[in-house]
Amino acid sequence: MGYSLQHPVLASAGIPGFCVFVRILLHAVLSWVNIVKKHNGMWALDWITSTTPGPHGVADGLHGATAARTRHSAYAAQSGSRRPPPRELLQMLRQYMKPADVAAARLACKEWRELLSAQVQQVQLPPCLWQHSSPGQLVQLHRLLRVYKYLQEVRLALPQGQQCDACALAQAMDTFRVHLPTLQRLELAGIAKPAHWCAMLGSMQCLGPQLRCLQLTDICWPPPSMLHMFGALSSLQRLHIRSPHFSRLEAPHLAAIGGLTQLQELSLCFRTVEGTAHAPLSLDPLGCLVRLTSLDVQYTGLLELASAVVFCGPTALARFSSLTRMSVGLVPVPCLNSLAQLPQLRQLSLQQSQPVSRAQCLSIANCQQLHSLALSSMQWADVPKLAPLSSLRDLAVQIYQPVRGSLPAAAAGRQLLHLKSLCCLRSLRLKGQCELSADLLQQLAAHWGSLTQLDLCCNMPDGVLGLQQFTALRSLRMQPYKWDGEQAL
Repeated sequence: MGYSLQHPVLASAGIPGFCVFVRILLHAVLSWVNIVKKHNGMWALDWITSTTPGPHGVADGLHGATAARTRHSAYAAQSGSRRPPPRELLQMLRQYMKPADVAAARLACKEWRELLSAQVQQVQLPPCLWQHSSPGQLVQLHRLLRVYKYLQEVRLALPQGQQCDACALAQAMDTFRVHLPTLQRLELAGIAKPAHWCAMLGSMQCLGPQLRCLQLTDICWPPPSMLHMFGALSSLQRLHIRSPHFSRLEAPHLAAIGGLTQLQELSLCFRTVEGTAHAPLSLDPLGCLVRLTSLDVQYTGLLELASAVVFCGPTALARFSSLTRMSVGLVPVPCLNSLAQLPQLRQLSLQQSQPVSRAQCLSIANCQQLHSLALSSMQWADVPKLAPLSSLRDLAVQIYQPVRGSLPAAAAGRQLLHLKSLCCLRSLRLKGQCELSADLLQQLAAHWGSLTQLDLCCNMPDGVLGLQQFTALRSLRMQPYKWDGEQAL
């Protein structure tokens, strides 16, 4: 700004330069608070720059501030008042602000005071407020929304065995649209009958432009004839569906979900599918969701029927070019070669009923950008194939246990020495029939000095000897198969 801390006038009075700097800084802050109060926080930056003292001291800066204020007032009179910042932006910034900053921002205007004072952002409404078509229900719902008018998440749970009142639900949804402009997340639970879907999907149409996240828990799959209603949710970015019932996941369901091309996060948990082991249901239609950053697919049915749903195509995963997190549970993924074509992938979790094949291990090893890896069933001889993953920070491996015979526990444990190149490792979870002696633990500690979390479920013939070498360890959990450590202690 061309201003020196040793101002000629103040320096002659014997005032140190640091005190001058503090006084000028306080004056600038107070001036910023005043202009925020009067102009709704839109021109604070220009006010601060214009109140910077000129070559003749603070008074010169005040004349500049007055001129700037006059200029902005004239501009406002010509172009009208500017729009305030979005509510979503203020609510997002609130979690990064200190309490003192929040208190100062609440002084800006009435809207900011109400918005930043709101602590309740999510609520679960009892059925009496949205399942009774009566004037009293709407009155109570309006009273609640007037008190908490900045809610972001609403949860509705239909009691088991109760019929869904379509008219009452439509009135409640329309009330949300009118009185909750900040509503972004909606959770529905207990839709156990296909007849309930007509009321649910029909009532959500009015929330399509503002709804960002939809979570459906403890539900049955909707009839295929109603799936076109999902298309009205044009702003939906996150979809979570959990179906523990015996309603089947069918190809039309996947096609409807694949049509929501704006989705960025998808989570599917299902129990039964229409496919069989000879004609499995393909999950390849989900490849149309090219904007996905998180994909979670979990099968919770019988292990013998897990092969009834599968990612069929060899390049089915390659279309998820924006994917950063992927979790697959008990869904076969025969080919993982396309994982190397996902440059944004950072977290990978594979839980399969069969052990990870060597070809799959080599494909995973090509994903050198991974930061987190979890493999539920892996041959002990294939552990060294993970050595190229030098960027790993979190590793979870479960050693495959054959049905007959036993593993060479000592040899399986020594395979970990091939992973000494994982110098960035911070967390290790190891489960299986492998042996970790005190000497082996000391050698691992020499390479993994930054390890902070250790979860072991394996054979430890020397007890806890050797664990003291992990000097950075903060969390330790042990469930050994065999522990002869009473003498070692």
